[in-house]
Amino acid sequence: MRTARLDAGLSLSRMAELTHFSKPYLGQAETGTRTATMDVVDAYERVLGAGMWRKEITHPGLTRIKGEQRLSALVQSIRSGSPDVLSKRPTAHATDVAVGTRMDPDGIRQFRQWMTEGETATLRTNSLSVLAKLPGRENAELVVQVLEEDPKVRRLCLASDISRLTQVDWKTALRVADDLPSHPEPRKLARKAAKEAVDPKDTESRWCGSYMLRHLAPVVGR
Repeated sequence: MRTARLDAGLSLSRMAELTHFSKPYLGQAETGTRTATMDVVDAYERVLGAGMWRKEITHPGLTRIKGEQRLSALVQSIRSGSPDVLSKRPTAHATDVAVGTRMDPDGIRQFRQWMTEGETATLRTNSLSVLAKLPGRENAELVVQVLEEDPKVRRLCLASDISRLTQVDWKTALRVADDLPSHPEPRKLARKAAKEAVDPKDTESRWCGSYMLRHLAPVVGR
């Protein structure tokens, strides 16, 4: 719980305000000094989203931006037109969500431009991952368009989902992205992909889940 809160750039005081629980109690629940009741867990999920429990990808260079100060610096960099770390390494799910929720219309337009015109596949993929978690039909349609038309981004997105869902190493995830039936446990991947395909809050997950199911059908149907 503490890791998810910090990844979202929220102080304990701010979380107490948002959940209507006392700061001392939340601190004890996060450290395990007191048992976190279901009401507390539900409150955290309400603020942070159910994705707070999801596993991260297995990329060795995964970047997590923690703390309000570092998040604010990254957001300011993005608004000024500099992608910073987004062009170099994949970012954690919580970082994508935290950055996306802090974007004004100009920031969102910047991400749309990077998603289609970014110099590196990593920048285009990270930008897509941020936009995929934002509401709006226009964002969703642009995300789908890039996934269908940019093979490098599509491969990285598929590898990310494969590694996160089944926790295979990154090298294996990239190989499987090119040949989905070659996954060591294709039925397990298919079960996980089925849940991704109906994720209401992430266009990237829905598209990748549906794509994987289509290409795994010949294997799991045997």
